[in-house]
Amino acid sequence: MERNTLYRGGLVLLIGFIFLKFGGVLFRVICMNMLSVSAYGEVAIFLVLFNWFMLFATFNVTLGLAKFVSQDSSKKGVYYSAALIGSFVLALVITGVLLLLTPLLSSAINVSQGVVLWAVLTIPFAVVYNIGIFYFRGLYHMKHSTMTDTVMMIIRIAALVALLYAGLYYAPFFAFMVSFVVIDIYILFRNRGVLEYGGETLGVFKQLLIYSFPIFVSEFLRHFSMSFDRLALSGFYSTVEAGFYDAATALCLGYIIISNSYANALLPKASSSETNLPKRRKELLRALKASAALFVLYTVLLIILGRPVINIINPAYLGIFEFLPFMMIAYMIMGILVTLFFFSNSIGRQRYAVYGGAVFAFLSLTLNVYLVPVMLYMGAISALIISSLASLSVMGVLLWKSERS
Repeated sequence: MERNTLYRGGLVLLIGFIFLKFGGVLFRVICMNMLSVSAYGEVAIFLVLFNWFMLFATFNVTLGLAKFVSQDSSKKGVYYSAALIGSFVLALVITGVLLLLTPLLSSAINVSQGVVLWAVLTIPFAVVYNIGIFYFRGLYHMKHSTMTDTVMMIIRIAALVALLYAGLYYAPFFAFMVSFVVIDIYILFRNRGVLEYGGETLGVFKQLLIYSFPIFVSEFLRHFSMSFDRLALSGFYSTVEAGFYDAATALCLGYIIISNSYANALLPKASSSETNLPKRRKELLRALKASAALFVLYTVLLIILGRPVINIINPAYLGIFEFLPFMMIAYMIMGILVTLFFFSNSIGRQRYAVYGGAVFAFLSLTLNVYLVPVMLYMGAISALIISSLASLSVMGVLLWKSERS
């Protein structure tokens, strides 16, 4: 029964992530088809910056929220309220700081200030959405989480197409914000009955921060490592190279979608069995086995359909197949790494994720700086493979030792 619950929960989340992440891929595809490579490169940089800024705006209390709600649902209102109110206030502060830094950031990565500005202004709206989604997952309401993700992505794609046909230059960024605003209204309305206000809110938010801060550090290091390559390409070359490279990463996002699905299903399961070593170890193995089986299937589909699909979308991107096989290897490694990050954080081994993330980030930064100017795309991919393998080795050894004790 427990095995079926994990697999079923992972499958439900996988469906949601397919709509959400492949919706993100569709978002990219539409931009690739209707925008120039340079303009698409700006969209790619926007997505990188947005994900970085989001982590700073919440300090990743979303995972702490899911963990504590799954362990004590009787206090779900207190945890949700503390996470929502505290994170929203924090998001406003971070947004203000980043607005002041916008000129400096745009100059450093060689993009227009408008791209950075849109990424900054979207933060508060995205915070409300993320708190609501992880609240659903903490209660193991995977179907509701999936439905919410799906509706949001449908709104985003519809707004993107409409705005692009209307000729709005910043259509991709505006569509991003609109989708968050609409779904935020729904989430706040649905959860209005569990909102609680009182002196306990600040204390609970501190509790969430204390638990989540190491997770924030590891998550930021991981996101930094996985996306610094596009900033390096833009900084050393232009948004044309960043956009061309990002088209290849869009094809490989299937690996991250699969691993994220089972990692999110693993989170409440591993958290609730934190003191039960054999049980949590079995849950981890189930998540890894399910992910590995789907990795093989996705690789076959990518080999068969990848080139025809890109040819239909925009033949200008067909050159990515010169280095796509190497990128597939990198993203399979990162898929496994994502599961280990989630598992470490859910069982109270946040420091393992921090150690792995630190190795990943240091090598990614160093290798991209040295290899991208010389090897262009293969430099970025080489940096990704080496840094992700090193991180996976560190976390694998640490978890092997702790889980066998």
